[in-house]
Amino acid sequence: MMTVAAVCSLRGLPMMAREGLSMIFYILFSTLIFLIPASLVAAELGGAFSKESGGVYTWVKAAFGSRWGFTAIWLQWIQNVVWYPTVLGFAAGALAYLFMDPELANSGAYTGAVILIAYWGATFITLAGTDIVSKVTKYGVLLGTVLPGILIIVLGLLWVNMGNPLEFLQVSPAVEAAEKAAGQLPHARLFPSINGLGSVAFLAGIILLFAGVEVHAVHANELEDPGKQFPESMFLAATVIFLLFTLGSLCVAAVIPAREISLTAGLMQAFKMLLS
Repeated sequence: MMTVAAVCSLRGLPMMAREGLSMIFYILFSTLIFLIPASLVAAELGGAFSKESGGVYTWVKAAFGSRWGFTAIWLQWIQNVVWYPTVLGFAAGALAYLFMDPELANSGAYTGAVILIAYWGATFITLAGTDIVSKVTKYGVLLGTVLPGILIIVLGLLWVNMGNPLEFLQVSPAVEAAEKAAGQLPHARLFPSINGLGSVAFLAGIILLFAGVEVHAVHANELEDPGKQFPESMFLAATVIFLLFTLGSLCVAAVIPAREISLTAGLMQAFKMLLS
């Protein structure tokens, strides 16, 4: 659950859903090229160094020395300093849409206050020790990611069962016009059209959504049988992440037309439409 919490965030669902049916290609590509290999490496190294403190520092130190080990763990830390405010900004917007005024999502002061309060709260919880952190993370990811993700999937299946159209099978007006101009029959594409650096950058953004499977290898030696249990936990986490991302984004894409999907508003709109 700690690995799922580090990797999986529902904020990525609208971004993938905007690609319509071609999101399947992006997700499978990222899973096969990045998520599975990264999970295998983390499982192998986590098991091999399970008697030590574990984690990126130990792995890199064993190969290249303590200086490079320090550099690696510092880079892992500093990217979280940048990444967490992004996720917390999404959380601030979601809170505004669910419980307060949606206009607050556009307020820098409100978003900044939520980020600072959550960041400092997480810092103080971390200082309380690993046992407290693991419990907060476990129940937090269940209540904040896994259960909402399952709710989106269940409601998406109900949406289909009620006979509603699947929006990801529809072609956006821009794509339809471009394909008609080229003399092609407009249709939903399983394989995306790679037509520039923008498409490559988007693929890099999808891959980044799967980053972080190695982050909790530092806790491998706290397991009863690290050599066996840590690889099992990696594969279980990778499976949960893949299913939540794939089925969740498909359900959002099934309900909301791609041209209307935005990061926070798209997910909140999908919830409201599904619940209605």
